[in-house]
Amino acid sequence: MIVCRSLEQWPHRGPVVLTLGTFDGLHLGHRKILDRVRSISVESGLPSVLLTFDPHPREVIGRRGDPTYLLTTIDERIEQLAQSGIDTCMVLPFTRDLSMLDAKDFFDEYIMRTFRVRHLVVGMDHAFGKGRTGTVDELQRLGMSNGIDVTPVGELLLEGVKVSSTAVRSALKEGDVLKASRLLGRPYMLAGIVVRGDGLGSQLGFPTANIQVQDTSKMLPKGGVYLVDVTLRGETYTGVMNIGLRPTVSQQVHFSLEVHILACSGRFYGLQLHVALLDRLRDEIRFDTREQLVAQIAEDIERAVIRRNQLNTK
Repeated sequence: MIVCRSLEQWPHRGPVVLTLGTFDGLHLGHRKILDRVRSISVESGLPSVLLTFDPHPREVIGRRGDPTYLLTTIDERIEQLAQSGIDTCMVLPFTRDLSMLDAKDFFDEYIMRTFRVRHLVVGMDHAFGKGRTGTVDELQRLGMSNGIDVTPVGELLLEGVKVSSTAVRSALKEGDVLKASRLLGRPYMLAGIVVRGDGLGSQLGFPTANIQVQDTSKMLPKGGVYLVDVTLRGETYTGVMNIGLRPTVSQQVHFSLEVHILACSGRFYGLQLHVALLDRLRDEIRFDTREQLVAQIAEDIERAVIRRNQLNTK
């Protein structure tokens, strides 16, 4: 897959099949759209293109103080797209000036002139341009006037729930990573660099890797203890991860992401870990003694091994 991060890198001289949007999460609903793009691409013999934006439009035009929670950073989005069969990913820098273009101006400038789109594929609820006036109906009207085929793709329902980035975020807020995984079509992923912690895990006999997620916009699920898969140096291990304030046996609390990796030991400082969240084991609990904490960690590990084996047999 060709990745373009500026218009100067645009590789196609002829017409293309294109879809556009933030595609945050690249969930199953997004993949339904991409399947249609690839199908039209094969039928027409034209390159398939996904046009996405960075930073996320909400970070540019959102209300001041409202955080933006990303299911996928731009690099994670590109990595997932590389497995989708799309020919080109165009990352268009999203600026304040771009946000001020109405739907027709955006259509004329980018869909027609810059990218020379022959076929445009969008979700039924897609909208773009200032005031989100570029609805499917408006796109079809503009397409008909300019010889561009516009193909809307219907929503995808899973167990009666519309698959959407909002639905995935809602599941993560509740800590329901199993539901999030079903909507995404894969486990929800976190990645970060291992940094030094306070060493409490090692003192208790359960050393942990403290992870610093580099993009502060990356959404974290509800605090608690999770069963995870951890990929390190190309190998994948089962782990138990704590996300949240990490109440300790002292009076101090601090937010952290730390994972105890089963059947793997060593010093991992400075290395990048990829963590797949498989299931939620329990809420955070405050312990009055170290003995209580050690007993609970041992129980968590036992439950994690049993649950991992159950998932392997499904």
